[in-house]
Amino acid sequence: MIVKEKYFEIVDEVLSHNFLGKIAVDSTVGRGNDTLKLLKAVGRDGFVYGFDVQEEAISSAEKNLKDFKNYKLFLDSHENIDKIEKFDLVIYNLGFLPGSDKKITTLKDSTIISLKKAKEKINDGGIIIVVSYLGHENSFEEREGVDEFIKSLDQKKFKVEKREFYNQKHNPPIVYLIEKKVGP
Repeated sequence: MIVKEKYFEIVDEVLSHNFLGKIAVDSTVGRGNDTLKLLKAVGRDGFVYGFDVQEEAISSAEKNLKDFKNYKLFLDSHENIDKIEKFDLVIYNLGFLPGSDKKITTLKDSTIISLKKAKEKINDGGIIIVVSYLGHENSFEEREGVDEFIKSLDQKKFKVEKREFYNQKHNPPIVYLIEKKVGP
């Protein structure tokens, strides 16, 4: 299917490319679903780092990832993504932890700081995926900031796609795909 209906179909399409042996980052671990997808994408010779500010998220993700050893989770904000030297793939699933306090959300400032660092740390040919939801207290401000930041990326260094589920109701997410061009 060419046209997608769900954000995870876009993520799965990206992850279907060869990331075996690569380094990936889940900048918003949540329940560990995207972390698990990243682990499968990089295979046993790759490695996945994850960030979340909530102990509940880290604990829940650990249970989901019990069959894997090639990962490390940080109880920390994604704005500290520069703890990782270099990486090939990163996903941001912005918003709040499903089934928890909706007042604890990702925020515009920390997300922009993290994205600025990620664009410097990502290897040539690397991919940044940003899934932006509306519907939480800070979502409009965060999406606007993310949109402005991504739109400002140098087209000589980055390819950018913005995918919207245009005719869907209930504030569907926007998915941004950013690829760092291979340069001299």
